Amino acid sequence: MKWLFRRNKKEKPIESGVRGNKHLTKEQKHSRLEAQYLAKKAADEALKVATEKAKKARDLSNQKSTKTRQEKAEKQRVDNNSIGKFFRDILNGSFLTGDGITTHIPYLLFLCGLFLLYISLGYKFENIEREKMKTEFSLEEVTAEYKTLRSELESRLQQSRVESATAFLGLEQPMEPPIILEVDLK
Repeated sequence: MKWLFRRNKKEKPIESGVRGNKHLTKEQKHSRLEAQYLAKKAADEALKVATEKAKKARDLSNQKSTKTRQEKAEKQRVDNNSIGKFFRDILNGSFLTGDGITTHIPYLLFLCGLFLLYISLGYKFENIEREKMKTEFSLEEVTAEYKTLRSELESRLQQSRVESATAFLGLEQPMEPPIILEVDLK
């Protein structure tokens, strides 16, 4: 296998890392090296400028995306809080503008009617309860007056009081028992 890699002995050793066409003059080789150096320098500068532009664009994008991320996170937090969203929609009236609200109007009217009926029944039963309490209070007053009058009547009907009340008329209590009269019924 040596014969595949055998070099021609007439070749000169490679000078200063230049490869390629061996028939160039020193000036040409030097100008080629200088062109390669300038191309590499220009490529490095272009890479540096491109890197700075990419960095600025990335920073600007990060600032925008940070704002949008924060806004999205806030919106998602609000959306996740469905109870808060529900109450907010009710308070600002946006639930009335929804598509489904028009299809549910009969049901909502039915619910409103039920609420009104419930409220009116509440007032009616409250008035009935007030009347009941007034009647109970009146009954207690009448009962108390009845008991007072009955006790006064019973105290007046006592024998000693009746005797003293009829004394000025000249009536006296008999000392003998009453006589029973017999009647013939023929």
